[in-house]
Amino acid sequence: MPIKFCIICVCSALVFSNCSKNDNDPVPSPQLSIASIYPTTAKGGETITIKGQHLLVDGANLKVMVNNKQANLISSGNDSIKAIVPQRAGSGNISIVTNAKTYSGPPFTYDYIVKVTTIAGTGNPGNNDGPAQSASFKCPWGVTIDKNGDIYIADSYNRLIRKIDTSTKTVSSMSPGSLVFYSPYNITIDTISKSLYVTDFNDHLLKINASGSMSVIFVDPQPLAGIGIGPDTRLYMSNNTTGQLLRVDTNGQNRTLFSSGMTTPRNIIFDKDGKMYVAGVGIYKVESNGSFSQVMSNPSQFHGWEVAVDTLGNFYEADHFNNLVRKIDKTGTITVIAGSGTASDVDGIGTQASFDGPMGIAIDKEGSLYITTYNFSSGFGNKVRKISFY
Repeated sequence: MPIKFCIICVCSALVFSNCSKNDNDPVPSPQLSIASIYPTTAKGGETITIKGQHLLVDGANLKVMVNNKQANLISSGNDSIKAIVPQRAGSGNISIVTNAKTYSGPPFTYDYIVKVTTIAGTGNPGNNDGPAQSASFKCPWGVTIDKNGDIYIADSYNRLIRKIDTSTKTVSSMSPGSLVFYSPYNITIDTISKSLYVTDFNDHLLKINASGSMSVIFVDPQPLAGIGIGPDTRLYMSNNTTGQLLRVDTNGQNRTLFSSGMTTPRNIIFDKDGKMYVAGVGIYKVESNGSFSQVMSNPSQFHGWEVAVDTLGNFYEADHFNNLVRKIDKTGTITVIAGSGTASDVDGIGTQASFDGPMGIAIDKEGSLYITTYNFSSGFGNKVRKISFY
């Protein structure tokens, strides 16, 4: 066989082999990708547009998620999707979920509408019960909320514990009567037993059982301020004068010095993971062994006595001296979310509203804030305000 003919045959075989191999290779599936979103900041109910490639490649059951909350789809195409931002979604990533696969996109900033309303109190000092809007308080301070959303107030100068029934929108009172218990300051609730625990500045800890019976279960040589129930179901109290945290059982027994060295520790709160925080000069994070550190890089920026913390780890401060409510996010950035700075209780949106000496602050399971007000100079305030986020 001539050499030339053999070479032609070999080349033909190679070409045929390569062609067969290419024909049998699977064609790569197109990959869904998110390129951009617009706008990157929006309110609940507003429309965002997601741009990308092969957005419909995985077929049906496509979902758009905003910070893990599902958005309502307006339209969907292979390179563009429009969706409505869900209310109270919060800031986080935009993602597309389809056929059990999640494709993450760029970060999105939720622009909250901050609405301030008055839920109880006329502003005039007094102790009237009844319909919330016509009820009266005198220096309401600490505030806590039960699982039903009912609100309990340490009404300091009235020497009363007040309850706001949010279903009937009425205010009622609980009095320590002849018990040796003076000006109630801070208050917390055991969500399991439904017992309330209240401190006063005259050294006492009051327990109110779910039945309404009361007893003074602890007396300390120094003023007591904050009160909180830890994940270990024990009570933690702050001593404003000595800078100490004390720990006792829920019957007031087995007093232990838990921590010392803080500057004017006031209220005590626990986050969703059971971590303890104390408002004093700044905000302290307290470990399970009693050691502590500052959450704020500059504690002198703290201008109140009370804080609350949400499920995302953001703090909210009742800035008494500047008549503001401020947010301190996880990075330490401080933002005024409500209040004009004017000493007056006026409802409204964000900084168009105002507060007359914000005092206590608490947060409910929906993320709404409740703030008590009192102006030590004028004797007014005397209201319970609510901040809702939309």
